[in-house]
Amino acid sequence: MSKARPEDTDLHWYQKLDKQQQDKLVFTHRKDGSSVRGWGFTERFQSYRDTSNSSFTLTVTGVVHNDSAIYYCRVWGSINGKGTQLIVTDRTDDPVLVQYPPVSKVPEGVTVQLHCALYNASVNVTDVHWYHQRPGNKIEWALSHFVNDSVSRSGGISDRFQSYRNVMNNSYILTISNTSISDTAVYNCSVWNYIYGGGTQLNVTEADEGGSWKVLASILASILILILLFCILVTVICYVKKWACFQKRLTPEGCSIEDQNTVYANVTAETKVNTQAATNATVSEQSEMFYADIQFQRQKTAPKIEVTEETTEYAIIKRTQ
Repeated sequence: MSKARPEDTDLHWYQKLDKQQQDKLVFTHRKDGSSVRGWGFTERFQSYRDTSNSSFTLTVTGVVHNDSAIYYCRVWGSINGKGTQLIVTDRTDDPVLVQYPPVSKVPEGVTVQLHCALYNASVNVTDVHWYHQRPGNKIEWALSHFVNDSVSRSGGISDRFQSYRNVMNNSYILTISNTSISDTAVYNCSVWNYIYGGGTQLNVTEADEGGSWKVLASILASILILILLFCILVTVICYVKKWACFQKRLTPEGCSIEDQNTVYANVTAETKVNTQAATNATVSEQSEMFYADIQFQRQKTAPKIEVTEETTEYAIIKRTQ
């Protein structure tokens, strides 16, 4: 169990015979230490709690053929374990080989392990033979692993193919390192020269299958993000610079109020007097008009702007004594 403690949890063991029959309650192990067996189950069935490993163990002693079933545990009324299949055979029965995984799809260059579990016999005293069948070809012998740990391979099988024994799980393991496309095949284990496992379909694909497009898409996305960030940064800098310049123009240090006007005029023109008013001995201040060409310039670095005749600006300028 994970995310829960066995001492705080009631656990129930169930037996599943087939899809047609209803699952049977085998044993209930309560958190207070008490236990209850299901109907029809004797003391051969015992449940133990191991708090150090946060687990429960169902022990079946003196197994018989009728004990063959799938056993699974349940907590909280709806959370089930995946189950364990128990196969009970006669001592004189032939061995049973169970291969897993049934299908394996891997890219080139990796290492894969194909398992072959042996029942009703021991791997220590049994030779195992591995066969493979490539697409469109007949089944062919690949290698044999003998009880003395010697290995014999066919001509087309290199030392990339290794066979091991797992005594604890009573199984054989075929390891294929640095896989290639040519390794694609169905692999079968065999004992006693006529008993075969169900086989494992190994599919080896190109290492960059679909990967190059993913890498390219990732690179393009990264470039677009960088461009977007750069544009945002440039925009922010421009606005900050404009704001700073504007603030400086508003209140520049060491400038008078008159100098703070960024646009000023140079009046450099001759004064024209109204001819009618010139005949009078006394020229009133109101009748005297001054015409000037006004040149607009921006302080410091701005270019000089001249007002042409077509866009001449007229101003009434009063002279004070």
